[in-house]
Amino acid sequence: MEEKEYVAPQWSYDFYEPKGKRMRLLSIEEVQLSSRLLNRNVKHTNCSTHPERYKSNFKAHVPYAEKIWLSVCRAIRNISALPVHAVYHHDMDALNHDLSLIFSDTGWRWIRKEISQLKKRSRKSRFELSADLLDELKSIMAREKLTTFDAVIDYLVTLDKDLRSDEE
Repeated sequence: MEEKEYVAPQWSYDFYEPKGKRMRLLSIEEVQLSSRLLNRNVKHTNCSTHPERYKSNFKAHVPYAEKIWLSVCRAIRNISALPVHAVYHHDMDALNHDLSLIFSDTGWRWIRKEISQLKKRSRKSRFELSADLLDELKSIMAREKLTTFDAVIDYLVTLDKDLRSDEE
């Protein structure tokens, strides 16, 4: 077990570095969140459907690709099974190194975008409203000059808290 927090290393670009923000490899939390996504996309068979996402050595040499694929799958399984504080940093470094052997710059950019979407989905909730209730929320939005549904719900929750505190 490591005392310091794991800091994901920067992505090593194949040809040129971008002018903007550089991409990073994975943190422990990101591996645990995206294990299914990674397991689906580190397979050699995906090279035929999206060849631009994979490095040429991974695409061209099946035995090489299978060794890396097995190593990555094993590492993802082990890291996902442990709590964050129990994951060794050298295990994360090994996983990140293997991932950099699989994905091209384009592929890693796509993986980072998908992980970003997973993070967003894990922070947000969706629920269904009836059309009548939606109309009521829209009328409150217009009356109170609110711009988003989050703002309307926040307004209603605050109003409820105020009413409850007045009753006490």
